[in-house]
Amino acid sequence: MRGVFKIGGSVVNKTPMPIWVDELKARILAHDQIVVVHGGGSLISRELEARGEPVQFVQGQRVTSDRALTVVLSVLKGQVNGELVAYLAHQGISTVGISGIDLDLLQALPVSAPLGRVGKIQAVDLRLIEALWQAAAVPVVAPLAGDGRGGILNVNGDVAAGALAGALRADYLIYYTDSGGVRAVASDPTSIRLVLHQEEAERWIEDGTVSAGMIPKLRSGLFALDQGVSRVAIGAYRSGAGTELRR
Repeated sequence: MRGVFKIGGSVVNKTPMPIWVDELKARILAHDQIVVVHGGGSLISRELEARGEPVQFVQGQRVTSDRALTVVLSVLKGQVNGELVAYLAHQGISTVGISGIDLDLLQALPVSAPLGRVGKIQAVDLRLIEALWQAAAVPVVAPLAGDGRGGILNVNGDVAAGALAGALRADYLIYYTDSGGVRAVASDPTSIRLVLHQEEAERWIEDGTVSAGMIPKLRSGLFALDQGVSRVAIGAYRSGAGTELRR
């Protein structure tokens, strides 16, 4: 099978062994072809704050000025991607760190003027993914995209994962997050919904039941389902843990 794992910055390098590493190992043993997409939002925010730059979000997507993009590049492609590749190598998993700007993997246009240097993906070129799979390696993707004019755009990691899963017609797309799934009450970890259908997910976005980073997860997950991805889950691969997103 083909699958995409989206690893939020909040669950990278956690101890004890995070659930996503165990599940990644299990899927590799089952001979699945997997792409890992990572975030790094908390690290980016800390670095921006240290430089005195504003930290702003619109519906879960980071407002990215030219100065902020410099930080995004440094953290995502330089720090998080390298650390994650090294971490997975230590776990016995063969990986190669790449970004969406490599071999035109992700091509995008700016989403809107208020978001600045943030991209909406227009095309996905799978040549690099296929080549790494042929080399028995797991691609670890930093969510950046080329703008077709020699520039770089920041892409929300959830959006990038949904686009890749859709282009691959993946069998599954799993979002790992420290919330453990989609909660009916954001502050209550016992309120995780085991199944969330499209109509209710869209209503929860509109009425504010879900907010911040959960919004792009739901929207990109629904997009992936529309593109033919068989299964989308938030929280864990195994059934009965986290939230299954369904039409």
